[in-house]
Amino acid sequence: MDAPKALIVDNEKVIVELLAGILEKEGYQVDKAYGGLEALKKLKKKQFQIVFLDLVMPRIGGDRICRFIKQTPKFADTKVVIVSAVALEAQQKIASMKADACIAKAAFPKLKENVIKALSLINDRDQTPGSEMILGQEGVYPRTVVQELLFAQRHFEAILNSMSEAVIELDTKHVITYANPPAQELLGKKEWQVIGRNFTEGFSPDKAPEIKAALDELLNTTKSTTKELLLRYVDSVYSFSCTNVIRDEKLIGTTVVVNDLTEKIMLEEERIMRERLTGVVEMAGAAAHELNQPLAVISGHTQLLLKDSKKYDEKFNRRIRVIFDQVERLGRLTEQFTSIVSYKTKDFGKNIKIIDIDKSTRSGNRKGLKGIWE
Repeated sequence: MDAPKALIVDNEKVIVELLAGILEKEGYQVDKAYGGLEALKKLKKKQFQIVFLDLVMPRIGGDRICRFIKQTPKFADTKVVIVSAVALEAQQKIASMKADACIAKAAFPKLKENVIKALSLINDRDQTPGSEMILGQEGVYPRTVVQELLFAQRHFEAILNSMSEAVIELDTKHVITYANPPAQELLGKKEWQVIGRNFTEGFSPDKAPEIKAALDELLNTTKSTTKELLLRYVDSVYSFSCTNVIRDEKLIGTTVVVNDLTEKIMLEEERIMRERLTGVVEMAGAAAHELNQPLAVISGHTQLLLKDSKKYDEKFNRRIRVIFDQVERLGRLTEQFTSIVSYKTKDFGKNIKIIDIDKSTRSGNRKGLKGIWE
C-alpha cells in the first residue's frame, strides 16, 4: 500500500522542515511548499490526503488555500490542518474556513505532540475534530496587537469585497493571487477557479497580447505607475486600470481594477444622438415655419379656382381638388413639425429607423398622469 501523501505549506522554512520530519516518521510521503503560490501549483498537479497549512503568508494566505481545497471537488477527501502562530487571535476566521484541525505553533516537543494528536483525531472517523478545535493553546494567550492587525486585515478585505469594481491582484508573472466577488462575477469563475491562473492567458488570442504588453510595461519600473487600457469585446467595453505594487522598493505584483463601461458609453452615445436629433428637429421646425406662407398662398388661390369651378370642365376641377388636398396635407405636416416634443421612432425598412411624427407631437402625448401616478 502506498504511503499517504502530505503537503506542508509555510513561508518559514524551519517550520516546514520540522513538520516534514514529524510526518515522515509517521509514515507520510511529504511534499513541501514555501508559500501560497507554490502550494497551488503542487495542488493542481498532485492529490494529497492531508495538508498542513500556515495561516499568514505573503500574497496568498492560508485562508485562500484552505477555501481552494474545500471548494475543489477533487479534494473532497483531503484534510486540512492549520498550523499558525496566530491561532488564538484568528479563531473566528479559522472557524469560517472549516479546517479539520488547528494547531497553535509552539516549541518543537509540544508541536510534535499536537501534530501526532491531530493525525490521530483526523484518522479516527468517530472523533474528527471540528473547525473550532485548537490544539496547543494551553498557556498561550491572545495578543492584542495581533488581534488589531487581523481586524485591520479583515476590514480591508471587507472593503474590497463590497466594492462594485472588479479588483484583481497579480504576482510578477501575472498569476492571479486575489479576485474580489465582482471580479469573480466578471470572469465568470469562483475564487478557487481563478487563483493560481495566469490572468493574460484567460483572454482570447486577439486580446491577450494587448493586456500582457500593458502589464509587462509595469514590471520594468520600480516607481509606482498606473497604466490605463480600454478593451472592446463584441458589444461590451471595459476599462483596465493597472497599477504596479511596490514594497520596500521592490516590485511584488500588479493590481488591476476593471470597470464595465458598456452602459455608460451607450448612455453617452444616446445623449449625442439626442443632441443631433434636437438640431434636426429645430431645423425642420424652422423650415416648416417658412413653408407655411407659400402654402397658405397656394391654398388660397386653389380655393378661388374651386369657387369658379363652373367655368371649367370636370377634368380641370378634379386636378384642382387634388392640388388642394395635397396642400392641406402639407399644412398639417408643417404644424406637426413645429409641435415635436419627443423622439419616438418607427421602422423604415432595412434596419433604418425614422422619427414617428404622429407619436412625437404634443397631440400624440396627451396621456396626463396615467401610468405615472395612480
